[in-house]
Amino acid sequence: MEQKGQLDYLWQYQILDLKIDELEKKKKNCAARKELYKSIKYLKNQQESLIKLNENVDKKNHIYNRIYNEIQKISKKLKEEEEKINSGNIKTFKQLDQIEKKLLEMQEELNEKRKELTDLLEEMDSINKKLQGVSQRLRKGKKEYDKIKKEYDLVMKDVNEEYDEIKAQKDSIKEKLDNSLLKKYNAIKGNHKLAIAEIQQDRCGGCNMVLASLVVQNVRDKAGIIECENCGRILYLGSDTSAS
Repeated sequence: MEQKGQLDYLWQYQILDLKIDELEKKKKNCAARKELYKSIKYLKNQQESLIKLNENVDKKNHIYNRIYNEIQKISKKLKEEEEKINSGNIKTFKQLDQIEKKLLEMQEELNEKRKELTDLLEEMDSINKKLQGVSQRLRKGKKEYDKIKKEYDLVMKDVNEEYDEIKAQKDSIKEKLDNSLLKKYNAIKGNHKLAIAEIQQDRCGGCNMVLASLVVQNVRDKAGIIECENCGRILYLGSDTSAS
């Protein structure tokens, strides 16, 4: 296939390539996409808060069970000591004093444990209120996410349809391109947005450098793949374009 025809295909390929780049940029910078990610981040933060609060609830429940069991044990011992006094088996005042002293100590310990339990219940109540708040925010956030996701899907549907159409055109042209030329194009595109530049008024359409007359003539005469000496882009002269 003549080189001129190959460059025409490559020029069309680049036009479609640029359109795909723009569509990918449009996808990335889409307002609905940003709102969707913002919504996802919000839901993730609320879910993390929910997990932490539930873990805290589990810890508080373990503490509650421990204190409750301690109160039960103290209460049982307290009752046993009280039964000793009521049994009538106390022989001396010394024994009575010892038991009363023990009763006083156990009562103080019991009061402390009950205070711990009261404070703990207040903490658990506060955590439960926070859990309710997070759960409400999650439900509200999920509704907002569903709404944004629906809007995002509608926008992406149009973009993806256009993308698929252009991609199909690009793939069709790609089949007509010489592999070595396509490889050169991709290598140049790694450094420049435009890999093939149209000559305009004897200047490279990529870097705007004035081209030598011989270079322009070689491109006009289809003398192989001619690259700009300054930027390395492939030079192209369309049938409707005048070099000078």
